[in-house]
Amino acid sequence: MVLLSTKLLFGNQSHLHKKSDIPNPFWIRPDRKKSNFKKILKRIWKWSKLAIFIFFMSIGLWGCFQTMWDSTVATSNTIGSGLEFGYAFGSTGDYNYDLSSTYGYSYFTFDTFTMDYGIFYAIFVYPTAILGISLMYATRWMWGGVNALLTIFVLLLIVRTFSLLVTLRSTIQNEKMSEVQGKVAEINAKYKDLKDMESRQKKQQEIMAIYRKHKIKPFAALEQMAITLPIFMVIYRFVTITRPFKAVDLFGIWSFTASPGGEIMSNLTNGGWLYIFLVLIIVPIQFISMVFPQKWAKTRNRNATAITQKGNAQYKKTKMTQYIFAGFMCFLVVVYATGVGVYWFLNSLFSLAQSYFLHKMILRSRKKHGSLEARLKKLGIE
Repeated sequence: MVLLSTKLLFGNQSHLHKKSDIPNPFWIRPDRKKSNFKKILKRIWKWSKLAIFIFFMSIGLWGCFQTMWDSTVATSNTIGSGLEFGYAFGSTGDYNYDLSSTYGYSYFTFDTFTMDYGIFYAIFVYPTAILGISLMYATRWMWGGVNALLTIFVLLLIVRTFSLLVTLRSTIQNEKMSEVQGKVAEINAKYKDLKDMESRQKKQQEIMAIYRKHKIKPFAALEQMAITLPIFMVIYRFVTITRPFKAVDLFGIWSFTASPGGEIMSNLTNGGWLYIFLVLIIVPIQFISMVFPQKWAKTRNRNATAITQKGNAQYKKTKMTQYIFAGFMCFLVVVYATGVGVYWFLNSLFSLAQSYFLHKMILRSRKKHGSLEARLKKLGIE
């Protein structure tokens, strides 16, 4: 659109198009002839990204399921059991930081770089744990486990900064998908009752035509998943195996190793009721961080609404799936250890702030787009 506008403003006005034919300047850029060298570099980068994607996804999945076949990395809520990361015994003289087992429990120490627990723990978890426990020990004077909150915040800030470019790319792709969501819903509704092969092919062709027009890459969102999955597993493992985290009693009332749901169900009258307030703090933020970005996207995407009853029905089913997923995540916050819930709480705040920032940034671009439309209207383009 920028290129077309430049031509119109600087004399090349022999071919006037309808406004609907002008690409959206937020993501569409004019095609330029590329040299063979640039094409080769682009191909190399494409395959390099694929290799990186496979590597990070493999690492993330390994971190998810390693405990299924490797008992040495199994975690435990009990201090002195399971796999624990900390300082060598006697290093600080503080039981909450120095590793020592509890009698009668299976116990594995993790205080130095080692490949004994696999590449995931050696390359990803160990550096994170070193940084995290050093920060916790340096701020151990803080009351009520606030140093644990600070440590998680700093780690999230670091990993969010490193993954920002991937997140921005994924967000732009999601923005494109949201912009055409209504049109896709119309196509799905159009072919809903047609199950023959020819109809399926036509439906796919129409959807892909929309994607090509708006330069949408349907699988680009997997890039963010390839980054966020390992990051989540690294922070999750760090929180669940680091000894000082297992010893935290947040503000003296919430144990990081306790499950909020378990405490409420089995220990309600003996302090378990306090976890109700924790759930009322963590769960709404988890839900809001997933729902609000969708609402913001809906307010800024003018073409995302389906125009027929069938299209609207399809769109509502998609939203229902999203709400179910949000509810499932909230359920996990309740049943997992409090430390994990606190991590998800802070992570949700980061996600919410980032989504709001991007929302404002896109709206600013929309405003600029509007002013450009006004200039084109003055030139007689309807």
